[in-house]
Amino acid sequence: MKRNISDLLDCYPAENMELGGTTPYSSARIKEITMNKIDHADMPSTKSKTRVRPARLLIAAAIAAALSVSALAATRLLGGELFGDVFSQGSGSSLSQGQIDAIDRLVQTFEGQDGSIPAAVTDNGATITPIAALADENVYYLRLRVEAPEGTALPDLDMDRDEAVYQLFGPEKEDRLELDPAQGVYPKDAFGYQLDFRTLPDSEPNDNIKEFVVQFTNLSDNGITLNDGVSKLLTICGLWIQDANKGYTPVFTGEFVFDIGLNFQSQKIDLPAQGLTWRHEMLDYTNTLQAMTLSPLSLSYQVDCSMPENDHIGAQLGDLEIVLKDGTVFYSEVNTAQDDEVLANYIREMDITLPLTGAPTGVFENYIIFDQPLDLSQVDCIRYGETKIPVSAE
Repeated sequence: MKRNISDLLDCYPAENMELGGTTPYSSARIKEITMNKIDHADMPSTKSKTRVRPARLLIAAAIAAALSVSALAATRLLGGELFGDVFSQGSGSSLSQGQIDAIDRLVQTFEGQDGSIPAAVTDNGATITPIAALADENVYYLRLRVEAPEGTALPDLDMDRDEAVYQLFGPEKEDRLELDPAQGVYPKDAFGYQLDFRTLPDSEPNDNIKEFVVQFTNLSDNGITLNDGVSKLLTICGLWIQDANKGYTPVFTGEFVFDIGLNFQSQKIDLPAQGLTWRHEMLDYTNTLQAMTLSPLSLSYQVDCSMPENDHIGAQLGDLEIVLKDGTVFYSEVNTAQDDEVLANYIREMDITLPLTGAPTGVFENYIIFDQPLDLSQVDCIRYGETKIPVSAE
């Protein structure tokens, strides 16, 4: 598999999906679960309610709206204006100019075949418009403008306050949001994704317009990426309001189909990381890097891991920090004494016998998605274990 799928699947509830009792957790995931039980046991999560099962489907319908993605024109909104508020939400700080420039270089906008801007689909009096996309190999952000039929108000909703959230899918199979690759391009069942989305701030919360950012996270096999330029049809069947009991009330329904897969370019740096190692002392295994790639939105890696395969604990990447030229640590994932304590408690609770035995995990691939965009020109190095990996964006 291209990813540690079991660990990724564990982090989102999918309706009607049963996860067995043998899902292996990485050490970092064990800590996250433990901390959530301590700090967030009674906290509702709107994010967890917006996720669906990875789609593994091949298209069987014609394109309802033939669209293409074009490079961002100077006369239109820049990427920082289109996606800056997505990354700054909850961070308490605005993006730097370098981060905004990084978004601007990646953003693509949508046009219809006749060159009209923006492209839109209207059905049953409602209109959905894809505004722009921001993507790399691992993650895809799509900004949508949703206009309900005239006279239908779309007030701001918050799960904590209103016990309700907007959803771009309904409870029935035929109401699901789907992203389907062009038929026959990928091997059967190789394409998959995790879905999330958020409502953007609204200056006029009582009109009939809302804007959303839909996020697709890649769960595909066979080296399939989200920015490979392959036609991918996004089908949305309407807008619903979901209450705290998972009851769905339709705002409007229809068929809104867009091709969001075309004309993307990659901006990534392949790092000189092959052969670097990191050792997990408690579990007595070693990771050896095979490859590492950095983009403004994520970091990808391939690791050869000596940890024995088991049903309880999955391998982690190891100690990693992304350090900027001014000394700021942009991203940090470092094993601490607290992490070891949490892991030790988990081992005792699960009655796991150490050392683990069996065949080694072998080579696996995964990625880290950043909470904010990374200005590659400002990266000095990546620390992996005790080694510094130089980064050059030239």
